[in-house]
Amino acid sequence: MDLAAIVPLWVTMPSFVLLFLGVSWGILLLVRPWVRRAAANHEEWDRVLGYAMSSYGLFYGILLALIAVSVYENFERVDVVVLDEVSSLGALYRGMSGYPESLAMELQGHVRDYTLSVIAEDWPLQQQGIIPSEGNTRVDHIQALLLSFEPTTIGQQTLHNQILSEFFDFLEARRARLDETDLALPPVMWVVVGIGAVINATMLALVEARNLRVHLIMSGIIAVFVALLIFVTASMDHPYSGYVNISPEAFQNLVDQLMVQR
Repeated sequence: MDLAAIVPLWVTMPSFVLLFLGVSWGILLLVRPWVRRAAANHEEWDRVLGYAMSSYGLFYGILLALIAVSVYENFERVDVVVLDEVSSLGALYRGMSGYPESLAMELQGHVRDYTLSVIAEDWPLQQQGIIPSEGNTRVDHIQALLLSFEPTTIGQQTLHNQILSEFFDFLEARRARLDETDLALPPVMWVVVGIGAVINATMLALVEARNLRVHLIMSGIIAVFVALLIFVTASMDHPYSGYVNISPEAFQNLVDQLMVQR
């Protein structure tokens, strides 16, 4: 289910950040009394804790950075795949105008219907993580029409070869788009991020601060930043759904700008 279609971003993001902040502060308030007693009897508390926090912060920061980069690269790859399919469809539609008029109109009509089906049928399914199959029949019909055409001139043969090459490029781009439907990081990675966030809050809670207000502000600032980073990264993890997603706008622009119904 696409959460972004049900709950708006201005509700989900603040709710997530506040929940994250509340958990972090809850850990701090729970651990603080013990920390004050333990730190009072250990002169090296701050020094040892400082070394531990530096090492942990480095490793956890690298983990978050690598996950963010990986998610962004996946997102960009899917975006390129979608644009490749749109580009192939546009080239096909234009090139088909060189066929005899009746065949050209029939082929262009099928290409336009396929493009509209991507918007209306494929995308809602892909947003739910379901690989669509409704377009297979339309693609098979276009292929059958192309393969049944017999060129009678050298010009038609040249055009037909170009169209067939572009058609198979389109098939490759379409298959790549469908294959990326359920693209996401392994769930275990998010489990590690969540455990790391709890450890991060615990490490901040172990700081020996006499002023509770200062302690809450310091840990709160870090907690808010970590929460925002996790939320944005998770929102891009599923390229076809979520609050940061790839929309079928490129296909719609192709229909509006090129595939004007005749």
